[in-house]
Amino acid sequence: MKLARDNAGALFVEHLIAFVPVMYFFLSTWQLIELFTTDLIVRRAANAAVRAAVVVLPDDPNAFGRDADINQYAGLRREYVQRAAELVLLSAGNIEDNVRVELTGTFSGHNPITAEVTAQFRCAASWVNIVCGGQPTRALTARSTHAYQGASFSYDSI
Repeated sequence: MKLARDNAGALFVEHLIAFVPVMYFFLSTWQLIELFTTDLIVRRAANAAVRAAVVVLPDDPNAFGRDADINQYAGLRREYVQRAAELVLLSAGNIEDNVRVELTGTFSGHNPITAEVTAQFRCAASWVNIVCGGQPTRALTARSTHAYQGASFSYDSI
């Protein structure tokens, strides 16, 4: 009966009971901060992509190996726009490599064009985290719109 009245170790058990929810809340808050920070970076990447597009798409074809893809989102021009977004996303250490950049709009005159960047946010300890819904990754999408700055003249072929 001596063991039934012994209260040694009660404080340790209480500590374990209190520690688990506090640690879970801390890790979830940390993950939420990481998610919001990465969302800001993805928004900046969309802005960089559309700004690169308004400069690169109407640029001189001779600067791109004499391609005929002026005012088109294809070839080397597409790679440059994609790279502009990826360079911004390098600042986030928790982005997967499969970044998608899409442009929509009319690539002529001063019409608005929109860049949409979709990146996969890598969740740390997703199995314990409500922020990512138990999934290992979460898709983050951002859009940015600018007026197209296309040239109103034709380039001379060399």
